[in-house]
Amino acid sequence: MKKILTLAALAACTALAPAAHAADPQPPRVDHYQAKKGGNIEETVAILRDANKKLAELLAGEVGEYDMHDIHSLCYTIEDSLKAINAELRSLSETAADLHFATEGQNRDAVIDYGDAYLSGVRKIIAE
Repeated sequence: MKKILTLAALAACTALAPAAHAADPQPPRVDHYQAKKGGNIEETVAILRDANKKLAELLAGEVGEYDMHDIHSLCYTIEDSLKAINAELRSLSETAADLHFATEGQNRDAVIDYGDAYLSGVRKIIAE
């Protein structure tokens, strides 16, 4: 009987432990490093490509203590670049939707305007 109670208590503790940690508030993030930021979307994409290249080079090695530090500092640039690109893509998504609705309405001038705006924006992000 004692073994059953011990196992039941252990099972209860194990089951409740993740919930206890989930309730702990996350500490605020501290910005240790300054992210590289582009002045426009083209610069932001170029910065992200450069950061990705550096990350790939670091990951191709042994990933030692100094590499971890370098990867940590790169993450600020990667995250900020992705946020900026995400915002640009959301805007392009709206333009694509406007293009779609313009085609449904057979509005030739709007189709051309929205199509040109979409292509101009997407080409800044996706090289053809």
